[in-house]
Amino acid sequence: MNDPDEPSKEPVVVGIIPYDPRRGLISDWDDDTVLRVEVLETTAKTILISGNSAGLTSLARHLLTLAQPTAPTGSHLDFDDYCGWFEEGSFGIRIELK
Repeated sequence: MNDPDEPSKEPVVVGIIPYDPRRGLISDWDDDTVLRVEVLETTAKTILISGNSAGLTSLARHLLTLAQPTAPTGSHLDFDDYCGWFEEGSFGIRIELK
């Protein structure tokens, strides 16, 4: 039985390119992606990832691409600040399946 105080969940469809061991993982960004990765110099050194809707959807697509059950442990995607999808001055990031 559903808890009436529990917020309902809405499904979101994000298409991913299936993992193929011959090709590896495929990076797939929306054309109008804007993302920025910063380190906020707070006591806890917080990482801030900000972007437009296309950028955040594209980032979600990459996370789901790595989360495929067929992707091998250690698979990763590297994005440098000069990859073309991050705003100038952003930090690069590596997303890795553990």
